[in-house]
Amino acid sequence: MGSSYTEYRERGFWAGDAHIEMWLYFLSEEAAHVSERPAWLDAAQDHWRLHATMGFVGFVSACLDEHVGVAPDRVATVIALSERARARLARWAPAIPRDLANRFGTGGEGSYFTGDVDTEPLLKVADAFVALLRGEITGEPGTVWAY
Repeated sequence: MGSSYTEYRERGFWAGDAHIEMWLYFLSEEAAHVSERPAWLDAAQDHWRLHATMGFVGFVSACLDEHVGVAPDRVATVIALSERARARLARWAPAIPRDLANRFGTGGEGSYFTGDVDTEPLLKVADAFVALLRGEITGEPGTVWAY
C-alpha cells in the first residue's frame, strides 16, 4: 500500500492511500448531501470522489489549499462535513463490513478489500484531517503520520 501526504497551509500528514481514499469517499458523500452546494464545494466534492476512487497510488490529494483556501466559512464548512463523516465512520466501529466497503469503489478499478475494514486507522485520518484544518498540526512538513 502506498502513502500520500495531505497538505494544507504548508502543514500536513502522511496516511496510507487506502485510508485517505476511504476518508475522501466519506467526505465527498457528506458534501454531496449539502443542498444548494456552492460552486467551490461542488468542485471539492468532485475532486474528493475522484481521488477516492481512481487509485492514485502515492498521489491521493484533498487539494485543501485550492478548494478551501483561507476563507473562514469554507474552513468551517469542511470541518462540519468532516465531523459528520467521522461520526458516520465511528458508528461502524470496530470495522466496516467488507462487502459494504467494496461497494464504495475506493482504490481504483480492480481494488477490493479482502476483509472487514478496521475503522481505527480511518478515525485517525479523520482526526488528523480536522486538526490540519484547525491549524493544530504543528510538526515540520512531512513528519506527521496518521497511522
